[in-house]
Amino acid sequence: MSAASCTGSESDGSQDDRWDDWEGDEMDAPMKCLFCAELFRQPAALFRHASAAHAFDFPAIRSALGLDFYQSMRAVNYIRARVLAEPGFGAAAGLAIDGSESFLSDDAFLKPVIPDDSLLYALDDLDLGDPDAEDQHRHPEPQRGPGSGGSDAPGEREMAARVRLLEQQLEQRDREMAALAAQFEDYKQLVKRQFYDSASDAAGAEPEARGDGSDYYFDSYAGNDIHMQMLQDKVRTDGYRDFMYDNKDLFKGKVVLDVGCGTGILSMFAARAGAAKVVAVDNSDIIHRAQANVIENGLGDVVVLVRGKIEELELPVDRVDIIVSEWMGYFLLFEAMLDSVLVARDRYLAPGGLLAPSASYIYLTAISDEAYMSDKVRYWDSVYGFKMSAMRPPEGEAKEADVDVVPAESVAASRALLAEIDHGSATPAVLDFSSPFALRIARDADIHALLGYFDVAFSRSQAAPGPGREELCLPVHDDGGDVAARALWRQPASRMGGFTTGPHGTPTHWKQTIFVLRAPIAAKQGDELRGTFACRKSATNPRELDLEITYCHIPAGAAAAAAGPSVCEKYRLR
Repeated sequence: MSAASCTGSESDGSQDDRWDDWEGDEMDAPMKCLFCAELFRQPAALFRHASAAHAFDFPAIRSALGLDFYQSMRAVNYIRARVLAEPGFGAAAGLAIDGSESFLSDDAFLKPVIPDDSLLYALDDLDLGDPDAEDQHRHPEPQRGPGSGGSDAPGEREMAARVRLLEQQLEQRDREMAALAAQFEDYKQLVKRQFYDSASDAAGAEPEARGDGSDYYFDSYAGNDIHMQMLQDKVRTDGYRDFMYDNKDLFKGKVVLDVGCGTGILSMFAARAGAAKVVAVDNSDIIHRAQANVIENGLGDVVVLVRGKIEELELPVDRVDIIVSEWMGYFLLFEAMLDSVLVARDRYLAPGGLLAPSASYIYLTAISDEAYMSDKVRYWDSVYGFKMSAMRPPEGEAKEADVDVVPAESVAASRALLAEIDHGSATPAVLDFSSPFALRIARDADIHALLGYFDVAFSRSQAAPGPGREELCLPVHDDGGDVAARALWRQPASRMGGFTTGPHGTPTHWKQTIFVLRAPIAAKQGDELRGTFACRKSATNPRELDLEITYCHIPAGAAAAAAGPSVCEKYRLR
């Protein structure tokens, strides 16, 4: 029956309270029963229906338990949520509430289950236990003027209740936002803890979490294991020690800056070599242990440790005479720490000052190594009898350059000098480079990969930072003696030192960098590989490298025009 067809004779007291008998012009928002689909225009009628049809006497419960407005709101929203999740909940048997229920104090139930639930607006200003309340609400007395002793108009009371409800909803949103913010902070700390845990599994110590958003590069140097690995690299550590101890006249009375001091080993070498003051800088938590190391060895009056990035610090000295730093990464330039050394040089190195090491060089050669190919590349062809081709990068996508120790006997070609870096004059721009190369094949072999490595030089004068270019480009000769294995050059007359990370020398923690070719090249002795090698910092992370190698195979005795097709391959060093 529509509202339009209702006649007075068809209406009775109970039906008059139902929503379906209201005239459209007189309607307020409907109130839905807590347990069924019945609609009512007054809360008292709704609760009389709930008591009669569903054995749930809310006014009596509210009065007996002394529920306030907010507890009443939570109860209503709790029941509506349960009915929405479980149709038929409480419809047949009465719902018992004794005041101990957790939902009565759970602010989650301040949020309306039914949008704009008009029943909630009426909870604040109606005495649900007063049978006259319905009539008062249905037939309100005229609004009285100020001072008449009358109450506000029902419309104003309803509006006040609505405002109060909206304020509660806003407060609930604020609490939810605060909880989300706290959860996000917990998530960030969890990610940091997971990072530090994985680092400490390898490092043997868990660094303190820092909330300053610092570069994880520095945090990766906070543990012990990585420093033990570097200290145990005798080529590296002996190279620095020998240069400083063999040239104490250079260090005596001088001010030395150690960039990226780590455990403080180079700073202590410099102090023992006679330096008057050593300023040791590191932005990792390792600096705290470096300080302890310095004090334990009685060098606290010489070595001053400073925490921070060299680019951002103001050092306790205006100028230094010597900068020492072990900044080298894989393929020399990985991690981009040389950039920081160049900043230190430009800001603090006195005219005529020295850097140790003074120069560095990047080389390329070619290898033939069936064992490596079987273990690392063809491994995915059969993994316990299963093919896993998807584990290889798709055709045309940059491949990961590998870092591993390659035996000297795998080298099958001459070497080419790709980059020569004078640390006294280089700028960051030259650290991205493109260089032509030509490799002469030394024996008949399938060329599986190109191989990159670096050498460094220690000079007494930055004016002559390393060997001349002719010497640098000479073939590698290793007579098996200790000197040849430990250092690429050692010139007693000039007392210049240095070391190699190449396969012809003693293995180092830098190993070599392997660029596996898309397809092996069947080469004969005397053939050449010619091409261009490009190296640049990654656009997404400047501490990583993007590398591109373009090459062709030229048979022995053939003109360059007879070269095979040119191949371009891209690699990433991450």
